Amino acid sequence: MRRALPSFEELPLNESDPPFSAWGLWDNPALGTLNYLTDAVVLRTIKEEVVTGERVTLDLPLDAVKPGFLGRIAFEQKLINKAPRLVNDDIITFNTQTSSQWDSFRHFAYQEEGKFYNGVTQDDIYGVPNSKVNGSDGWTEKSIAGRGILLDLESWLAEANAEYRALSSYPITVDTIKAIFEKRKVQPRPGDILFIRTGYLAKYQGLDVRGKENLAGGKPEWPGLGQSEEMLRWLWGNQFSAIASDTPAMECVPPVDTAWTLHPILLSGWGTPIGELFDLEALAKVCKTNQRWSFFVTSAPLKYNGSVASPPNAIAIL
Repeated sequence: MRRALPSFEELPLNESDPPFSAWGLWDNPALGTLNYLTDAVVLRTIKEEVVTGERVTLDLPLDAVKPGFLGRIAFEQKLINKAPRLVNDDIITFNTQTSSQWDSFRHFAYQEEGKFYNGVTQDDIYGVPNSKVNGSDGWTEKSIAGRGILLDLESWLAEANAEYRALSSYPITVDTIKAIFEKRKVQPRPGDILFIRTGYLAKYQGLDVRGKENLAGGKPEWPGLGQSEEMLRWLWGNQFSAIASDTPAMECVPPVDTAWTLHPILLSGWGTPIGELFDLEALAKVCKTNQRWSFFVTSAPLKYNGSVASPPNAIAIL
């Protein structure tokens, strides 16, 4: 970090930059908040969090979401018979946003300003041959590894016998997050990777083909972090290295308040990777069994130039 962590009131760091941005904060801008995941942090996490050796994958199958949300092209596979030899190849085609994924810093810009993280523009992305700027390939030298913490909204609401429909919009508030973490005895620390389980994905996977088609073709309604100044302040104060959920957006849709939409601020303002459609069901069960909601997590995004998003290839180790 090039300077001491500024307060929320000091954002943006430069008067001419977009609202709440922190451009120029990191020595390695390609990593953004992933700069927190130093070798020392990884070593400490392994020593503290790896107890039973249980491993849980956090990726959906690439072909799990059909049809794709928001009109995105679903996964396709073509098998190639290499006869006369008994050999097979296959070719796969998919939009990196259709299943579990990390969004890179070139995915969602500040819309009014037309700027991605650290002032990158569409011209910087499309106008330069093989441009790599702000791509998730910038994270692949050491990939992602650190301490994960699970915010299990669905289980907490079920224990409270609260009315909740996971396939509908539901804004998660800061008070709710604090209450869940207090009950689970989880204390976030800088550099943690926050995982949010809403139960959305489990409900989606329980639908039949027509139900999935109706859901994908309808108006998006997704649970997630509620958009507010209080939420942004809490997120900035906790300095997560990345945030992921089991929904298509991570934040609540429709938004509570568009003035505080999280995607442009997290991705293009702070350089904080956003994960979506992570499969957190098995992880939630293991955490509940062990009564421990923190763990070591690794993720190895795909390695190709200028990647906008990537399957996480993520594993939690407890």
